[in-house]
Amino acid sequence: MSTHCLAGIPGASRLLAAGALTLLLAACTWPQEVRGNLPETSAVAAIQPGISNKADVTRLMGSPSTIASFDNNTWYYVSRRIQRVTLQDPELLEQRVYVVSFDDKGTVTGLQTHVDDDHDVAMIPRATPAPGKELSFIEQLLGSFGKFGSLLGDKKKPDTQDQG
Repeated sequence: MSTHCLAGIPGASRLLAAGALTLLLAACTWPQEVRGNLPETSAVAAIQPGISNKADVTRLMGSPSTIASFDNNTWYYVSRRIQRVTLQDPELLEQRVYVVSFDDKGTVTGLQTHVDDDHDVAMIPRATPAPGKELSFIEQLLGSFGKFGSLLGDKKKPDTQDQG
């Protein structure tokens, strides 16, 4: 009888090992990141043109990612879902842009959804670039020659002419 009980153990351990290996491999997925504002699809579906207003949209979708530069009645909700693989650039899995338009009274006139359009929406970098050319240390050093002549006693004497 003890031989019969021992015969079942190798099969059970194989099954247990296969289950553990499956769980281990399932856990080996690369993490995904969501950047921007990705509202729930149920919240987007609840917005009704002609009925919903700016307060409703803010309550359902949150603050917009950006507002149109020349039209305060157009709001954009931009989101990207990316996957990072070690030591590589992140891979864009999905880009979604919701465009909400309002009339002058603040009522929704239109809602557009753009998913994975060919347009690349640039996300705002963490540092704001300064206008102008960035000079290297060597360019700054060479550019300063001749500017400090007065410190070395090389003052130019004013032209004086004898008036007599």
